[in-house]
Amino acid sequence: MATSRNFTIYGSSLALAVALLSPVQAAAQDAPAGTPADQLADEGIVVTGSRVRGEAPVGSTVTVLGTQDLAASGRVTIDRALKELPLVFDLGVSENSRGQSGGSGNITYGNSINLRGIGPNATLILIDGHRVTNNSRSTDPSVLPTLGVERVEIVADGASAIYGSDAVAGVVNLIPRRSLDGVEAFARAGISGDGDYHEYSMGAAIGKKFERGQVMIAYEHVEKSSLNGRDRSFFRSNQTSSGGNDYSVLRCAPGTIRATQGGVTTNYAIPAGGLTSPGQLVAGTSNRCDDLQGQDLAPRQKYDSVNGTFTYDLTDWLTVFADGFYSKRVFERQPAAINASLTVPQTNAFFVRPAGFTGTSYALDYNFIRDVAPNTSRGYGESWQITPGVRIKLPHDWQFEALIGKGKTSDNSSSFLGINNAALNAALASSNPATALDPYGLGRTQASVIAGIFNQISINPTIGHFTGYEARVNGALFDLPGGTVKLAAGYEGQEFTVDLGIARGGPTTPVTYTYRSRRVDSGYAEVLIPIFGPENATTGFQKLELNAAVRYDRYSDVGSTTNPKFGVSWVPFDGVKLRGSYGTSFRAPTLPQIYGNSNQLFVQSYQNPAGGAPIVGVAQSGGNLNLSPETATTWSVGIDLEPVRNLKLSATYFSVDYKNQVIALLSDLAVLTRLSQYAGTGLIVQGAGAAPIVNGLVAGGMAVSGALPNPITLFVDGRSQNLGRSITRGIDFTANYTIPTDSAGTFNLNVSGTYLTDYKTSQTPTAPIISQLNQIFQPLRFKMRAALNWEMGPVSASLRATHINGYKNIGVTPNQSVASYTPVDLNLAWAIGEDKRLTFGLEARNLFDTKPPYVNIAPSSNGSGGYDATTTDPIGRLIAASVRVKY
Repeated sequence: MATSRNFTIYGSSLALAVALLSPVQAAAQDAPAGTPADQLADEGIVVTGSRVRGEAPVGSTVTVLGTQDLAASGRVTIDRALKELPLVFDLGVSENSRGQSGGSGNITYGNSINLRGIGPNATLILIDGHRVTNNSRSTDPSVLPTLGVERVEIVADGASAIYGSDAVAGVVNLIPRRSLDGVEAFARAGISGDGDYHEYSMGAAIGKKFERGQVMIAYEHVEKSSLNGRDRSFFRSNQTSSGGNDYSVLRCAPGTIRATQGGVTTNYAIPAGGLTSPGQLVAGTSNRCDDLQGQDLAPRQKYDSVNGTFTYDLTDWLTVFADGFYSKRVFERQPAAINASLTVPQTNAFFVRPAGFTGTSYALDYNFIRDVAPNTSRGYGESWQITPGVRIKLPHDWQFEALIGKGKTSDNSSSFLGINNAALNAALASSNPATALDPYGLGRTQASVIAGIFNQISINPTIGHFTGYEARVNGALFDLPGGTVKLAAGYEGQEFTVDLGIARGGPTTPVTYTYRSRRVDSGYAEVLIPIFGPENATTGFQKLELNAAVRYDRYSDVGSTTNPKFGVSWVPFDGVKLRGSYGTSFRAPTLPQIYGNSNQLFVQSYQNPAGGAPIVGVAQSGGNLNLSPETATTWSVGIDLEPVRNLKLSATYFSVDYKNQVIALLSDLAVLTRLSQYAGTGLIVQGAGAAPIVNGLVAGGMAVSGALPNPITLFVDGRSQNLGRSITRGIDFTANYTIPTDSAGTFNLNVSGTYLTDYKTSQTPTAPIISQLNQIFQPLRFKMRAALNWEMGPVSASLRATHINGYKNIGVTPNQSVASYTPVDLNLAWAIGEDKRLTFGLEARNLFDTKPPYVNIAPSSNGSGGYDATTTDPIGRLIAASVRVKY
């Protein structure tokens, strides 16, 4: 009924939008999807990867996705559409997986872009070429509605000499629409084949082009339901039926007593009907169950976003312009039922002593699923920014541009049913049945006692303020026989303040804030030198261009850096282009990495490298005042070919040597499978040495999220550290072939992929560099996407296959070979009318309901468990219908 009601609401809303907008008769005039970067440059546009007006980046390639490409992806948000590209890896900052680098800060379950798997913080995301406000951790590209985006330009090459920090792996530039002249609206609804997941979206954009300028505004609403682990059979602890391990735990309802006497521990399963007398206990028995019962694999999300653009020529030489956006994303994620290893003393009012046991207390593994609701995490990510500017035409085709961006971000993640360890221990020790906790399965604990135990709040607001200044000049210096030497130079300033809030404790605990700020002043210059061009072309040198750029950045808190970049493009004859680039890049540590958003202990379950039940450990979060910037050296060589008409081929070999990487182990719940890589760092302590560290931190006032295990045998320092180095090398390739026919329509075949030849890392400065290519939770060797598109008159179809190769699961011994994954998508569309103003669409994502390949890993609170959330989609087949209108 809820699904039917939502369909009705969205259908009625769309009909109303069409009725209101139908008098508008101007035709939309967007740039064609996938417009080549060279064509954009020829139109005088500043293309991502270069500051020189009207020039494509020299030595680097640009991937361009238009509005139609985003719509055809079958994804309701921009970040998920970009994830379909082979060079984008879903590692780290992702709504469904937080176990990799950068994931620990993703407390609001947002998404970012991770080019080539180098790191989610190593890809810079821009809007219309300028920086935007964010939560000081990452930028979610889905702050813009899909209808409000003209195109997305992606440069997978180091670009710090052009754009500054974060552009180590590359740049993703969201270009808002300025060419819309008319109205577009759409509605889309999809549901999984099992009916347990659904998503809705609707939006409208209206634009007007007039003699001296344009104006555009777009709005979009998106809803995605949660997907719970109970609804997917592959998310389970006991995986023996698939040939894997049994990761079942003892923390069940009813639980298991672990009584230790004389150095020997004996287990006793509590009967299903509850425990009242020793005679009900049988030595050597245990209750085993799934860990993480009831956990969401993907959170519930709601997006509301609006953006706009404005351009006006005040005179023939003076233009004012602006772009802006507002976005709010609300999420809700249900974690697993609360469980703990309790210490039950003999003073407990309900205490049952096993026969022959003489100790004063024993451990009892227990799940509170019958006593209290899960500690649901709720929150939001809200941001806005407006960026006005002026453009002045100067003599001799020079141009001056200045802009200022002002924005704010407000994020929060809250939960209100955390464990009060002091109250828990008091209830366990109480001899009064009215105030004691009953862990024996008979439900005798008073509601007031439960309320007193599960009353700890966790509130984590982040408020960021951003101001960005830019001023630049762009124009011709002088002429050479090969063409005009051009220069772009400018200044950029950034002021960023962040209020990191935290509340840990009882219901009345106030939120306290720490205030941090950063200022960055930058200067850059870029020059284009044409050696050969149309005027002096000769055999073997139809075109030869050189590009050099340099940028200086001074940070108020982490020092200064200078980064150069050089590029070359050579066309020996028509249809062949050779190119190459070399440069250095950097990334400044984020303010939360330096200062910490929270300083507390997290009780977490870690993958057991020996197999069996996960190991419960305690991880410390917090900042590190000694962090320094990361650095990288990048280079690439490539070739673009057009051997015959309508066929385009491209290949790029790249190398990224990334040093001094910031690594945080807080969210890495598989870290014990790579324990040797952290030898000598003191970041991981096992055995008897773990408890004194944890107890000392607790005694010092550090809050604990969860119930401390009994005993404490594992401590992980999860704070950010400058530890790592990675070397990534590989090949990006694309092929596009169009076949027009007289009677059967037009066919288009597109193939793109990324093949990594090397991914080597050292987790510490003194550790050896080892290969981690094609291993679980690391960049995979090969990702490819092939699409066959057909269009004939009003009908079009698209069949897409995404291939992710098999890889090695090193989290188990012997290592497991994980199978490849190749889901297939089908899109059908039917346009009505000669001008195709009304289009109906039908989509089948994962048409054949391809299941995620089995992966032998324990369920994790940060994603995965019986499957790999970083490479596969647990939703399965999804059927969606859509309607789009244009006027």
